[in-house]
Amino acid sequence: MNLSRVFVLAGLLLACAFQNHCTLGRGLSTPEERAKAIEVARLLERDPLAKDAPANRQWLLNWIIEIPDIRFTSCVGLLSPGVENQYRYSTEVNQQIIFSAAAFKLEHRDHLRNDTGAYVAGVEGALRVYEMLVKSVPDAKLASLDDLVAKRDHGELADHVAKLADERCKRPKTELILNLAGAGVGLLLGLFTSQWLGQRRVPRATGPGSVTPENRSAKVATITQRVVFVCAGYYVIVLTALHILEPELDPRFMFMSAYALTDSGWLMTTTFFVLGLAPLVTAVGLRNVHSSFRSARIGLSLLMVGAVFIWLAGVFRDSMPHLLAGVVVFPSIVMAVLLLSWSFQSAGWQASYRVTLFIALGMLAMFLSMVADVGMPGLQQRVFIFLFLLWLSIVVHRLVRVTGAA
Repeated sequence: MNLSRVFVLAGLLLACAFQNHCTLGRGLSTPEERAKAIEVARLLERDPLAKDAPANRQWLLNWIIEIPDIRFTSCVGLLSPGVENQYRYSTEVNQQIIFSAAAFKLEHRDHLRNDTGAYVAGVEGALRVYEMLVKSVPDAKLASLDDLVAKRDHGELADHVAKLADERCKRPKTELILNLAGAGVGLLLGLFTSQWLGQRRVPRATGPGSVTPENRSAKVATITQRVVFVCAGYYVIVLTALHILEPELDPRFMFMSAYALTDSGWLMTTTFFVLGLAPLVTAVGLRNVHSSFRSARIGLSLLMVGAVFIWLAGVFRDSMPHLLAGVVVFPSIVMAVLLLSWSFQSAGWQASYRVTLFIALGMLAMFLSMVADVGMPGLQQRVFIFLFLLWLSIVVHRLVRVTGAA
């Protein structure tokens, strides 16, 4: 693969990304939708047996499932076990936990990651529904729910719900499993591609006035450096602009791909292809001068795999293929930078060995913290990408020095 083919492939995928058939899901919720959802949730708390209550519940439940910007782990058992099966109004009470929890997150956008606070708000909303039911229907009383009302009135409900949530509402290991599977897919593709990189290339015939392999490598290195620097600059500028254009998205907790679902989504889509182009041209530039070691060839292959899957994430920017592409991208890039940084102990690259390895370890730390779901995932993702662009910039700068010395 040469640079011209890389640019053609990127252009084709970018064109596909802007076609309507590549968009499979819906975008982020609108302010009007969020206001309506809060209003419906509070209305159901006040009048759970209203004539339009079943239709409102169905609309609100479908809306919460469809929108991508509210996520919390569904949890059962926060009320009495008898509420699930034996209580006549179990549907009204149990569903209200979801509705009131969603309303809490909509009203407190700075608490998007506060699942425990959402559970407490959900149970409080369910108890308000229960109290309205008791006023309307005398036989709606339930001893276990009366106990929860008493705990609320004595200020003990929050601690009680938090304890139950800690026992029964643990986050599933889905993200960890998906990332492990993505790492396996990336590694298999990388090993397969490394066989192609390891094939002996037949040198072109040279004659008077022809371009020598050394000059060709130097020219490719210069182009690679310029492309990476332009990509990094473009990415930083667009990212800054998106934070200004879409202030409602909290960068501490929202992943950057969420910008693709906003009114400025076309701008975010271009960054997927810029971010994929930079590592791919870097791998092409390094191939001719740093692929003698097997670890380097595997690292270059993983860099290519990560770049292609970044483009796929840009094509399918709001659908399940986007998520699946993402779980291949991050582990592939982490493995690539670690292997390549380790291979820079060879002659001519020692000056970059320590700094690139240090940056690669920082990327690994950011990736593991995201998978473990600790800290601020949106901020950690941004740091990861910044470190990656910094790593690429250092590598291509050294590439120019190496090919120039040759």
